[in-house]
Amino acid sequence: GDPQPGGGGDPQPGGGGDPQPSGGGVVLPLPKEKPKGVSVDFLCFEFQKQVKAVFPEYNNETTFEELGAWIWGSYNDRQKAGGPVNVVDLFGHKTMRKGGASLCDAIGRKYPCSVRDATIFVSWAWRYRVHDFVVALFAYCVFQKVNPKSVFCWICFFNNNQHVWLQPGGVSNAVEIFESNVRMVGTVVVVLDKLDARLSIYFSRLWTIFEVYIAILNKLQIRIAPMIAAAEEAVKLGARAIGHGGNNVFAKSLRELLKIDMMAASASNPEDAASIRRQVEQLGGSQPMSDAVVKAFASMTGLDDLAREGCQ
Repeated sequence: GDPQPGGGGDPQPGGGGDPQPSGGGVVLPLPKEKPKGVSVDFLCFEFQKQVKAVFPEYNNETTFEELGAWIWGSYNDRQKAGGPVNVVDLFGHKTMRKGGASLCDAIGRKYPCSVRDATIFVSWAWRYRVHDFVVALFAYCVFQKVNPKSVFCWICFFNNNQHVWLQPGGVSNAVEIFESNVRMVGTVVVVLDKLDARLSIYFSRLWTIFEVYIAILNKLQIRIAPMIAAAEEAVKLGARAIGHGGNNVFAKSLRELLKIDMMAASASNPEDAASIRRQVEQLGGSQPMSDAVVKAFASMTGLDDLAREGCQ
C-alpha cells in the first residue's frame, strides 16, 4: 500500500519496542517475527458492518482515504495538530494502549479468531473504494479455493499504527519496514484496479510498484486479485488476441497497457519517495525495476502463454 503523509511502521506486532525520534521522523525497530493479518472474512462482513454503524455516511463509494480522514482526521487537520486529531476509537484502537495501537491489534483483541499470522501481504492503494477492495479479496479466495476465514491479510491501513504513521515527521525507515514485512509474510497479493497503467491508480503509486519489485527480487510468490475493471480488461484483451492474430496482438497490446513509468509514479510522502528511489538505484536502477514488474504482471494476467512471447 501507499503510506499516507507521515511515513510508516507499527512498533507492535512483529516490531517490538518504542519508536525513536530521528530528525524529521521516528525510527521503528524492524519486525523480528511474522506480522499479523486480518481475515478476508472479517474485512468483508464485520468490518464494513462496524464502519457503517460508526459512520452512517459510509457507502460503496467510500475510499480508504476518506475513511482514514474520518478516523484519524484530515491531512490538513493532522498537520495543524501535529498528528492524528479527534481520533474515532474504532475497535478500541485509540485507547487500547498508551500512544494508540494499530487497527489490527485492536481487532485481534476484540475478535481473536479474525487475526492470525499474515498469510498474504496485500499491495494496494488508499485511493481504492473500500467495498471494491474487499470484494476483490473475497473473489481471490473463491478463485484460489480457500476459505476467506483462513486468509489473513497484512494491509498497511490496518497493520501500521496510524498514531505513528500519520505524525507530520513520519517514520524515517519506512522503506526498510515495508521490505521486512514483504519478506516475512512471503506471498504478495496485488489488488489491481485497472490493467491499463495509464488509467490505473495502482501503477501511479511508487510504493505498490516497489513492493512487487521487492517480491520479485526475493523470489516470493506474487498473485493478482483484480477488481472488476481489471478483470474485464484482461478478458477483452485475451479475446481480441484470440480473434485477431494470437500472441503477437496480445503481446503488443500488453506492452501498450503496461507502460509503467516508475519515475512518474509518486508517494504521498516525498521523503518516502526519495528513499524508495535511492533504494531502487542501489538495486540496479529504475529501468530494470520497470522491466521486471511488467514481466511479473504479464504472467499474472492468467494468459501466460500469450504473455510470454511479448516479454522475452
